[in-house]
Amino acid sequence: MQLQNIEERVEKIEKLSTSQNVNTVQSQQIQKMQNQLVQITDSVSKLENSVGQLQQKVATIDKVQASLEQLSKRVEKVESVNGSNNNAISDLTKKLATVEKNVTTVQSRVASLENQIKQIDNLQKGIDSLSAQVRNIQQNMPQKISQSDIEFLKQLQQQIIELKSALQSTDPATLLKLNTGYIYYIVKSGDNLSSIASAYKVSLNSLISINDIKDASKISVGQLIKIPVDDPKNYVRVPVKIQPTDILSYHGQERNGVKTIGMDIYAKGKDIYPILPGKVLNVDNTTVTIDHGNMIMAIYGGINTSLKPGNFVSVDKPIGQCIDVFHFELYIDGEPRDPLRLFTEYKGIFTVTFYSEWDDGKVPIHPTFRIARNGRVPQQFLTIAVDPTVIPLGSLVYIPTLANVVFIAEDTGSAIKGNRIDVYVSDVRLALNNGITPHPVYIIRPEINN
Repeated sequence: MQLQNIEERVEKIEKLSTSQNVNTVQSQQIQKMQNQLVQITDSVSKLENSVGQLQQKVATIDKVQASLEQLSKRVEKVESVNGSNNNAISDLTKKLATVEKNVTTVQSRVASLENQIKQIDNLQKGIDSLSAQVRNIQQNMPQKISQSDIEFLKQLQQQIIELKSALQSTDPATLLKLNTGYIYYIVKSGDNLSSIASAYKVSLNSLISINDIKDASKISVGQLIKIPVDDPKNYVRVPVKIQPTDILSYHGQERNGVKTIGMDIYAKGKDIYPILPGKVLNVDNTTVTIDHGNMIMAIYGGINTSLKPGNFVSVDKPIGQCIDVFHFELYIDGEPRDPLRLFTEYKGIFTVTFYSEWDDGKVPIHPTFRIARNGRVPQQFLTIAVDPTVIPLGSLVYIPTLANVVFIAEDTGSAIKGNRIDVYVSDVRLALNNGITPHPVYIIRPEINN
C-alpha cells in the first residue's frame, strides 16, 4: 500500500512536470521519492525471499511431524511388546523363586543325608570293631570252649545284630522312610484322590501331576499313589508328650519269658494324635489301627474315639482321648519296631562303661561321697555320667541295646569325654563285670519332654 501511494504521487508529479516547468525543489523531491521506491522494492524482495525460506521450513516441519507420527506408532508398538515382556519377566521371577525354594530344600536334604552318612560311618566302625573282636576270639579259641566263652560270643553277635538294625534307622524321618521325599500310599476300597490329598495336606493337582493320572475320578484299589514330602518335620508327630515317669513298659521287655510289643504310657485324659496322616483300618472298642502309608501301621490302644473304619486322619487333629494307659505299637514293613524311637534324637555310637561311688577314691565320710554332679544321690541304672559338651546335664538318654529304661544325665567324670557314657551301679563287682561296650545312643527331644 505504501508503494502504491508513492507510485501515485510520483505519477502525479510526472504529469505536473510535463505540463509545466518544474522547479529545482520539486526535482529533488522526485529524486528522493524514487530512492525510497528503490529501497521499498529491495525490502519487498527480501520479504519474498524470507517467505520462500519460511515455506521451505514449513515443508521440513511437515516432514518432521510425519516422522514423529511414525515414531509414535513404533513407540506404542514397543510399549505393547514391553507389556508382554513384563508379564514374561513376572512369570520368570515366580519360577526363579520356586527354583530357589527347591534349591534350599535340596540343600537341606543334602545336609541331612551327609549327617546320616556320618552317623552310619560311626555305626559301621562299631560293627567292624565288634566283628574284629569276634575274629580274634575265634582265632585264639582253645579246643575246649567254656560255657562262658560261648555266652560272650553270643552277646557280641547279638550286639552286632542290634547295631546293624540301628543302621537302618538313625532318626524318626529315616525310620518312617520319609527321607525318600515321598509317602507311598496303596489305594483301598472307598478311597478317592481328593480325600487322600486332604489328609496328607497336598494339592489335588500335585497328586495328579506326580502320579500321571489322566482321570482323577478313576483310581483303582491297589494302585500306588506317590505323595510328596517337602519337609518330614511337618509330617512326623509323636502321639503324646511324655515324661520318663509316664513310661510304664518298654518295647522288647520280657514278661513271663515273652518279649512285649509296643509300649505303655500313662496319659490319662490326654489327646492322642496320629504319628502320620493315614486311613483307619479298624476300630475295636478302645483300639484304633491306622495305615500311614510307606508300609507303616500303628496301633493306638486305650483311647475313646469317634473314628470309624475308612476315615482319614491328619496330624493336626487328635484321634481320641486316653482313658488312663495309652498302648502304642509301631509296625514297619510288617515288623514291630520300638515306638520310643519316634520321641528321640539320635546322638551317635557311644562307648558305655559302668561305675560306682568307689571309683573316684572318696571315702564314705567325704561330704560329696555318693553325690552326683547335680547334687543328688545317683540311682542305679538310671543315673549316667556324660560329657556335658556332648550331652547336656539333665538330658533324658535312651540306650535301647543296653536296657529298657530312660537314663538321666546327672553326673560327669574326668575320664568321660566325647562319645562316652558311664552308667552308675551301686555294686563294684557289677561295674567291673559289665566291661566296655559300644551302643547307639538317643536323647528324648526337648520339645517332646516339655
